[in-house]
This record gives sequence, structure tokens and C-alpha cells, in this order.
Amino acid sequence: MVNSLDSGPGSARPTGTVAFLFTDIEGSTQRWESHRDAMDDAVKSHDALVRDAIERRDGYVFKTVGDAFCVVFARVSDAVAAACEVQRALVEQDFRAIGGLTIRIGVHVGEAAERQGDYFGPAVNRVARLMSIGHGGQILLSSVTRDLAFSDLPAGASLLDLGSHRLKDLTEPEHVWQLSIEGLPAEFPTLRSLDARPNNLPIQRTSFVGREHDVADVGELLERHRLLTLVGSGGIGKTRLALHVGAELLDRYPDGVWFVDLAPISDPELVSSVTAQALGMRQQQDQRVDETIAQWLKPKTLLIIFDNCEHMLESTARIVTSIVTSAPQVAILTTSRQALDITGEIVHRLPPLPLPADIAGLTAETALQYGAILLFANRAAAADTRFTLTDHTAPIVAEVCKRLDGIPLAIELAAARVKILSIPNLAQRLDERFRILTGGSRDALPRQKTLSAMIDWSYDLLTPQEQLLFARLGVFAGGFGLDAATSVCGGEDLDELDIFDLLSSLTDKSLVVTDTAGERERCHLLESTRAYALKILVAAGEHERLAHRHAAYFCDRAHDADERVGTGSTAAWLTSVELELDNYRAVLEWALKGGHDLALGGAVAGALGSLWFHGGLTEEGQYWIRLAQAGLAESMHPLVAARMWRTLGVASSGKRKRDCAQRALALYQSVGDEKGQAWALHALALSLYQMAGRLEEASDASARALAAMRAVADAPGVIECLNMQAIIHWARGDVVAAREEYTKALAAYTALGGDEAGAAVVLGNLAELEFGDGQVEQAVRLAEEALGIQSRGKNASTLADSYLNLAAYRIALGDMDGARETARTGLHWARQTQYALGIAIALQHIALLLALRGEVSDAARLIGYVNLQYKELGSEREATETWSYEKLIAALHEPLSEAAIDKLAAEGATWSEDRAIEAAHTA
Repeated sequence: MVNSLDSGPGSARPTGTVAFLFTDIEGSTQRWESHRDAMDDAVKSHDALVRDAIERRDGYVFKTVGDAFCVVFARVSDAVAAACEVQRALVEQDFRAIGGLTIRIGVHVGEAAERQGDYFGPAVNRVARLMSIGHGGQILLSSVTRDLAFSDLPAGASLLDLGSHRLKDLTEPEHVWQLSIEGLPAEFPTLRSLDARPNNLPIQRTSFVGREHDVADVGELLERHRLLTLVGSGGIGKTRLALHVGAELLDRYPDGVWFVDLAPISDPELVSSVTAQALGMRQQQDQRVDETIAQWLKPKTLLIIFDNCEHMLESTARIVTSIVTSAPQVAILTTSRQALDITGEIVHRLPPLPLPADIAGLTAETALQYGAILLFANRAAAADTRFTLTDHTAPIVAEVCKRLDGIPLAIELAAARVKILSIPNLAQRLDERFRILTGGSRDALPRQKTLSAMIDWSYDLLTPQEQLLFARLGVFAGGFGLDAATSVCGGEDLDELDIFDLLSSLTDKSLVVTDTAGERERCHLLESTRAYALKILVAAGEHERLAHRHAAYFCDRAHDADERVGTGSTAAWLTSVELELDNYRAVLEWALKGGHDLALGGAVAGALGSLWFHGGLTEEGQYWIRLAQAGLAESMHPLVAARMWRTLGVASSGKRKRDCAQRALALYQSVGDEKGQAWALHALALSLYQMAGRLEEASDASARALAAMRAVADAPGVIECLNMQAIIHWARGDVVAAREEYTKALAAYTALGGDEAGAAVVLGNLAELEFGDGQVEQAVRLAEEALGIQSRGKNASTLADSYLNLAAYRIALGDMDGARETARTGLHWARQTQYALGIAIALQHIALLLALRGEVSDAARLIGYVNLQYKELGSEREATETWSYEKLIAALHEPLSEAAIDKLAAEGATWSEDRAIEAAHTA
């Protein structure tokens, strides 16, 4: 409950649980630059109005930063009322001389420490974050504020639910409410939260403490340098600082901030694949990812954080150098225990958390000004809500933090012990431990050994069962669920029924990090503690046995996932499978790179075919399969070999797809696997359709595949075959039969439980059919329905195709503005995935738009570039692209001669891709 204190001017400052109100003028910097004299008067008027409203509601202004107010109230009702009065008062003022003046307000309730008139703590940071996502004229309340205020709102005020939003502190999302005031604007743009900006920054389970100055320093360095490496010992806080800086700088990078975690992998060949995945770049067949990333990034303005680079220095340095050289607007922040040592790199060595020089007589208030002690107090309070730093314990805690060299992870491990040890007892036991490690000397351990010593101590305090589980958990990469921990780590001398309680205990001791925010709990070890656990496992001679159990468990999960493909939502399926991607990679590295079990590795690589395709990891999937095929005897493992050939075929086309399908079919036939044969036949039908003059063979293979799918009762397979049958009917010119088969396929998807990705493919194919049949409005409706589904997925090339088809349909309807925007969106997605044919199609549609509005010279040059791309790609135009091309050529021939068109087209054929795209963006 909010304290009820008299906090008017000159009275005692509110303490305990209080209500914070922060304000900020929107766009003040620009107004100062353009209206300096008028702005001075406007701000003075603003300040007087804000102060008057605050003081009438017993608010205490504890800080002003420029034109921003930081205010605290004893009662939440006063804070909310003051917010309303401020906005009403400002609306009544005439600020036309500066182009208007509006402020955003955030209100949040929480506990905070007051020192010398200022307030500190997570609640203060939270209200600042809350305010920062708002817009001028808007009042935002946190969830706890809403709960306390909703029954006592000011007259004319109401609450609007804005949903859950991630703030820049990266901790749990905040449920945000808008306080709307009768007579004032209530419609505002989307909140400026993390969700509204492109990024993949992970949620953090604890608050960011103790490195505010480092955040500012790193941010300033990144303003002046494009490549910055944070260097420091393990556990010093490099990752957490990098993530926090990334969140702070989101506004600086319109194309986002992207986090690439290298800790879970040990194969240098995977650095480029992990990078592409983090960036959302789809891997393409027959294109090396490390060669295409830099080109893909070239037009973008973004920040990439490469984390934990020390074990991948050479491969990371190679890809970073390529990006920095080719993508001038991309900045890179890396974390490592040593520098990358490449040209242009600026190295920032991260110091330990600040500690007081003089511990004697240290008070609690003074101690909390130091990052190391503040972190200990914060984490200790999280471990035991009864913990409070006092004047008596402050010097002892300072000594503990000093003994731990100000290393954040070591401090967190120590703070977790306050549940069972008093502060004096904790300090004594820690001191005894370190005396033993240093041979009785009171000199500190070398800093690089302090964390290891702290983990040693934490490990030694575990029970034998806890020690056993902790060591075995090191075999997991990226994370694990309770079922995985039980299956892989349980049995023999560790009772599976005890694992839940043991995990809870390890979490309490900060050795395991557990996330329970999702539908299923998820645990992981930090990079430093996982390395320690693996070292114990190896020393005990247990690593290989646990690695094999881990591999067998995830091989089963890969087969389970393969069986579920097409039986429900593809997006949900992909999310669940991607969750274990680091574990699958660990299995593949152990089985294939380590040569421990080629058959198991091949089985996993093949079974994950849909992950490689839908997850945009085509090139990585081919890498693993090539490794397996190089040493696997197909005659000994025909089913494994057949599934790998099927997977290779998915990412292939034409003759290569046919060859893969035939190899898979022969292997499945050799062991009598009817379901495998059905899928191989379907792949064969698709490959033959893609090859000129093989339509009848494709029809025969498709009919055989459909019969085989029905014989084995494979419902997703039947639908795939219906779609294939429709494509063949359409190719033969039988529109009625094709439409009938597409309709059956859509109905079957609905009956099966809604595989939205498959349904979207059918909708897109049906749209193409309707367009070819002259039903353009119907084609637009179907294409928009397909896009509504596909926009929720991750397949950028499919999105590109759908947008580009829709652009053509809109041209046919005469909607030139809509067509131009749609074509540009399709071009964006094609470039996103380096989809060369998609880029060419987009440029062709844009050339047509240019020609139709009379800019025939530019259109002719652009189609010259496009024609060369078709030739170099060896591709033929399909029906919609043929319609677009013929309409373009006709438009060019009206004002231009054949010779003029040829001359202009020849000029365009010399263009680079960047030049062609630049021309398209001016269209």
C-alpha cells in the first residue's frame, strides 16, 4: 500500500512505497534549435504549470533534467490527479510560436531508496522507461499503478488497456495502461517499446545494476567507432552490459539491434549460420552464408552484438571484417575475453564494479552508491525478502565484494547464500575459503581465478546429489526443460523423481537460471558455470556417456518433430523446435564433427529438414548432411540415408531435386518403407514439373504419390499431393479441375487442424489461377488472405513471392499506388533473403509502373537489367510475370522505337544491383 505522508512543499520527503511521476517534453531539442527565443519563454511557462499542479497535489520534485521533471508522491491518487491537471493546463496554453508543446508522462508505484533528496532503485528506472515509450500528450500507467488508481480516478478520466510491452530494461514485460482525459486527444501512435522496434534482445530475469556509467561510456564509443570489443574476465558482466547498451541504442538504428550468441556452439563453421539466423536472413541453396551476409547488410543501418567470441576468434574476426568492409552503416559490438585483433577495432576493457576505497565506518546509504554493493544488496533481497543492508552489515558486505574483486557473477553467487547464512557468517566462511586457496595469505587471488574460486566454493557447498546434477547439466547447450533434464541426467545414482527439487535448489543458489514465463519452464547455465560443469564432467570420465544420452534424447525429439510436421500450426511447430536448436547443433557436432555416431547424426540432420527450410537455415542443413553423407555407408543405414536425400531435395529444384528424390525413392523401396516412398514420389513429381517437357511424367508420379499417401493414411501428405495435382491441372489449362483440387486441399487443411503455412501456399496458388482466369478481384482477396498468414511466419522468400504476385494483380486493377507500395515491400523481402529471382520480378513490376506513367526511358533501362538477371539465373517467366512483361513491352513500344528500347535496355544491363534498386526506389 502507498504510504500516506504529508509531502507538500517543505515537508518530509515520501519514503517506502511511493508513486513516481516523470514528465518529458516531446521533441524539445528540435524546438530549441528552430525557436530558441520563443522556446525559452514556452519552457518557463511549462515549468510553472507543471510545478503548480504537482505542488497542489503534495508532490515532491526531486530532480529536473533539462525540461523533464522527476516527481514523487506519497499517494498514487495524487500522482494520477497531478498528471491529468498538467495535461489539461498545457492544452489550454498557446504554444503556436514553437509549433506546439506536448509532454509525455509516466506513473509507476514501487519502493525506492531516498538519499540526500534523490531517489534510487528499480522503481525509478522503471518509470523512466515507461515514460520513454509514450508520445506527447499521453499519460502511461504501469499495471501496479492502474490496480491502485482505478477505483479513484479523477473526474473525466478513464483507463485504456494498451497491452503488454517490453521496456528497455529488458526485464519482464510491463502491462501498460493509458490514462485518457475527457476532451483531450486519446489516439496516439504505437508505443515506442522494444516490441515496436526490430530486435531479438532476450528478456533478462534480473534488473540491471551498477554499471550506469559504463552504459554511457560504451554508447559514446559506438557513436565514434563502428567496431567495439568489450574485453574482460569471465563473469565480469560483458554480456549484460552489451545487451543493455543495445536496448538503450535502439532508436539510433532503424533496422534494429541483433544479438548473436556464440557460447552454445563449438564448430567455427557455424558462426555464419548462427549470425544469419539471429539477423533473420534466410539461407539460400548453393550460396555460402558467410559470403552473402555482408552483401545482405549493405543497405541496412543496425547494430550487431556478437557475444562470447573468445572460442571463435578467427571465424568471428573473418565475418566481422567482411561486414565492416562492405556495410558502412552497420555497427558491431563484440564481447570476448580477448580482442579480435582486426583493423578498426576499438577495445574497451570492462572494469570490475565500483568499490569504496575506505570500508571503515561505511554506512548503508553511502555503500549503496557503489555498484558492487548495490548489486549484492539487490540480489540478496531477491533471494531473501527479509534482507536489508544496514549500517552494521554495510562494511562486511563491502569486504565480501572486495574479496570477490567486484566481479558481478561472483557477487551474485555469494548473495544467493543469504537465505542460509548471516552476513557475518557468509564473510567468515568466504574468507576461510580464500585463505586456503592462497596458502594462508590475505592477498587476493589473481582476478582471473577469483570467479573460479567462487564457483569452487559454491560447488563444494552443494549436496552430492546437487553436485551430480549440476555437472551433468553442462551437457546441454542453450537451455533445457524439466523433461530433458530428467531423461538425460536421471537414473542410476540420481533419482529422476528428485530432479525437480534439485533444480529448484540449484536455481536458488544462482547456479542455474530458470525462466517460468512461458508455457513450459526453461532452464540454462550461464557460460562460465556451464564451462565449469563440463570440466567436472570430463574429469569424472562421464562426459562421453552423458553426451551420448543427450544425443539419443534429442535424436528422438527430432524424429517426433518430423512426425508432427503439417499436423498443426507450422509457426507453433517451428517455435517449439527452434527452442532446442542449440542442443541439436551440439548433437550434430558430437556425432558428426566428433565422429562418435554418424548414423545418429545423419538421422538428426535428415529429420530436421523442415526446420532447415522453414527456419531459414537451408545452407546449415546441407552442411550437416554433407558431413554425414561423407562417411555413412548407405547400405548399412538406408532409412537414414533416404531421409537425408529427401531433405536435400527440399532446398533444390529441377534436375537436382529429381536426383535427390530418385535416390531417396530407391532407398525407401529397398527396405519397403511405404510412407517414405510416398514422400519421395511427391518430391519427384514436383521436380519433374519444374523441368521443361516432363509434365506427363510429373502427373504420373503425382498420382502414384497421392495413392501411396492415402494407402498409409498420411493426411498432410494427401494435402500436399492435392496441391500438386492442382498445379498440374492448371499447367494443362484445366482451370476447373485445378480450382476443385485447390478447394479440396484448403478444406483438408482446415479439417486437419490448421497448418496455416500450407494453407497459405494453396491460397497463393489459387490466387495465381484466378488471376490467369481473369478473376482479378478474387485473386487480390486470396493473395491478401495468404499474406495475412505468411506475415506471421519466417519464410521471407515466400513473403516476397506473395507480395510480388499481389503487386501485379493491383496493376491489373489500376491501383497504381497500392501496386507500387506492394512491389517495394516484395523487393524488401527479396533482398532480405538475397532472393535473386524475386528481386528481378520486383524490378520488372516497378519498371511496368514507370512505363504506365510515361517514364519509359527509366523503365526500359530497368527491364534491361531484369532481362540479364533472368538469363544469368537460367529462369523462365511464369504466367503472372509473363503478363507483366508483355504489358511493359507494349507500353514501351507506344513512344519508343525498337532500336531506342534496345539501346536503353543495354544501358540497364550494365547496372549493378544497387544501381537498379536505387532507380526502383525513385519510381
